[in-house]
Amino acid sequence: MQNACLKKPSPFLIAFLVSLVFVPLAGYSLLYSLLVTEIVPTDQLDLKIPSVGDRVSVYGVWVQDTELMEIGIGGWHEIHPVRYIEIIGESYGQMPYTGELMDGVWGPSRLIVLDKENPYRIVNGTVAEVFAMGDGDYHVHLNVDKEYVQLLRPNVFATSLPLYQILKSLSFTPIATIVGYVVVSVLRPEKTYVGRLFRKRK
Repeated sequence: MQNACLKKPSPFLIAFLVSLVFVPLAGYSLLYSLLVTEIVPTDQLDLKIPSVGDRVSVYGVWVQDTELMEIGIGGWHEIHPVRYIEIIGESYGQMPYTGELMDGVWGPSRLIVLDKENPYRIVNGTVAEVFAMGDGDYHVHLNVDKEYVQLLRPNVFATSLPLYQILKSLSFTPIATIVGYVVVSVLRPEKTYVGRLFRKRK
């Protein structure tokens, strides 16, 4: 009677596979744990673009973006367009705004105004991400203060805690796991398959 010998899976392989989950979670939290705010090109002459870590107050139209809903990841809430921003006490723009609601917005039909009677909202928070999009808009994603969490789309990620920053840091763990595997393969080749294979060939 022969006994089947089952090899234990490599702890590096297990760690790598587990760590992969943090990559999509970080992307999801970028849209659902932070409030997306967008500064359109026509307003960028009047509104200063903040930097990551800045404390800001933002005023604009409160909407739901439906652009990617057909693939199941749309529907997040935004302040879009931003008409006024205060950065560390310095004010830029116009509040209240006297122009048309969607002045300067590309493809406004994809946006659902969440409160048609009172479409404008103001929100305070800390800038978590800033980047430019192909349509010319600047995305400024905010970690909102606790009293403004209700402006986020209701979901398990909606929080004032720095969830995105945590998940973003964890999203680099697959790379760290690979680097760790290479280091161990070089220093302790008997501990890894690649290390044993390299030593055998050598």
